[in-house]
Formats: sequence, structure tokens, C-alpha cells
Amino acid sequence: MPSAELVGYSNLALYSAMAIFTVSMLLFAAYLAALGPVAAERGTTRRSRQLVGAGAAGTAAGVDVADAPSSDGPSPRARRTGNIALSLAWLGTLLLIASVVMRGLAVLRPPWGNMFEFATAGAATASLAYCLLARRRHWEWLGLFVIGPILLTLGLAMFAFYTEAAELMPALKSVWLVIHVVVAFLAVAVFTIGFSVGIVYLVKRRREEHPPTRTNFVETLPSAASLERTAYGLNMVGFILWTFTLVAGAIWAQKAWSSYWTWDPKEVWTFVIWVVYAAYMHARATAGWEPRKAMWIALAGYVCVLLNFTVVNLFFSGMHSYSGLK
Repeated sequence: MPSAELVGYSNLALYSAMAIFTVSMLLFAAYLAALGPVAAERGTTRRSRQLVGAGAAGTAAGVDVADAPSSDGPSPRARRTGNIALSLAWLGTLLLIASVVMRGLAVLRPPWGNMFEFATAGAATASLAYCLLARRRHWEWLGLFVIGPILLTLGLAMFAFYTEAAELMPALKSVWLVIHVVVAFLAVAVFTIGFSVGIVYLVKRRREEHPPTRTNFVETLPSAASLERTAYGLNMVGFILWTFTLVAGAIWAQKAWSSYWTWDPKEVWTFVIWVVYAAYMHARATAGWEPRKAMWIALAGYVCVLLNFTVVNLFFSGMHSYSGLK
């Protein structure tokens, strides 16, 4: 029988993680707001240098170009805000991992046997992946676009997908549950971060092509070309992991149902996701394809991931009907 006490602690840790993530998200938003003055200063400096460059001897009113104000990075206040936000993201991630672990201990099985458990474990994987990358690459500017969706996922899990702790269905009692689902977690986590970077890339690309009269934090972000390369690298890793997910699922299906492929809705949509991301990889490597157009294909692939998790699980019946809500 599931341990009611551990389930209670698991839920408490989940609520605590959601509270911490909420504060972290607000601080990430404050961090971006604090970058606005930096962007404005850079714009002023750039215009000053252009005026100086138009003058003789590279000076204006006796002030050398090198003495013009400039900003190489966020202000101390912005950096402090970003560091606190990232620290809280780490704390929320650890609480969420603790919640998932306690849920597993409560039922003495891998804690991803229904939509609630998959959502919480997937959110934990995505938040951990972001925190690791943010610490290494100083991606505080991306925090709002990652922690926000994670918080939304946890809210849906707790208030729409919640399922009482119970034993696994017989078909799920296999070592392939760990192999197949863990790799799927990793793939979705990387796809999530790649999706967020892709959205930022499209915004940055538009502002580079049509410079605004008033600057904001977007002007302080990496260049559009850099963001596009980052999104491509993340989606490539996610695509490789998703390929393994597809293959591992087929092997598990053969062991469980004596068939590698049954045209089950979940199988079909898993393959659809693979095809869309494969199309993105092909478009990205094809001469003549603009990176922005290819990025829209990647974003469509992530929409397919969301549809696979929500619509397919909730409204399609098949051999993968394990949502726990039917």
C-alpha cells in the first residue's frame, strides 16, 4: 500500500517548489527590467560614437571616444537580482526533485506512471537542465522564459492532472519504463529550453532587422545569430534523445505486446514529433533555407510535444492510456 505520510510530504514539497519558483520567476522578470537602462545606455553610447565618428579627429567637445560611457554587462544591482533568482530556481528544483523522489518511495516504483507523475518529473528534469546550463553560460536572461512554463506545468499537474498514488498497471512493470521514460524526460527538457531560446531568437531577429526607437532588455541579449546556433544545438541534442525514445518504445512494445508497432495514437504522435524535428534539422542544413523559417518548424515540433502530452493522453484511447484520469 502507498505510504500516505510520504505522499503528504511529497505534495508539501511540490507546493513549496511552486512557491519558490513563483518568487524566482518574478525576480527573473525584475532582472530583465533592470537590463532596460543598460540597453538605453548602450544605445546612447552607440549614437554618441556615430556622431563622434562623423567629426574630425574622433572627438566631440574635447571628449575622446574611449571616455564615452559604456556598459559591458548588467549593473551590480541587476547581477545581484539575477543571482538571487537563479539561486531560488536551484532551491525550487531541489524541492521538486525531493517531491518526485518521495512520491516514488511512497509507492516503491518509478514515479512516472500517470500524467501527474510524468508532468512533475518532467518539470524537475527541465528545471535541473536549465539551472545547470544557466550556471555555466550565465543564462539568467532566459530564466523567465523557462521557469514560467515549468510553473504552469506544475500548476496543471497539481490542479488538473493529480492522481492518487497507486500501483503500476501490469504493462508498465518493466525495466524499459526506466530506460524509455527517462530518456523521454531528457529529450522534452532539452526541447523545452530550445523552444524558449527559439522564441527569444525570433524576437531578437525582428528587433535587429527593425531597430526600435526605444530600447529595452532585448538589446542586451546575445545576437540573433548566436541565439539561433544555441537553439539549433539544443534541438539537435533533443532530437537524438527523442530518436532513442522512439526506438526504445518500439522494443518495449515488442516485449509487452509482441509487436514493434501497433499504430497506437501515442506511437503515431511520437513518430510525428520525430518527423517534424527531422524536417527542422534538414531545413537548417539545406542551402537557401533562412534560419528563421527553419526555427518555425522547430517551434511546431514543440507544439506537437505539448499535444502529445495533453490532447493525445486525455482524448485518445489506445494501448498507452495511462494518464490516470480516465
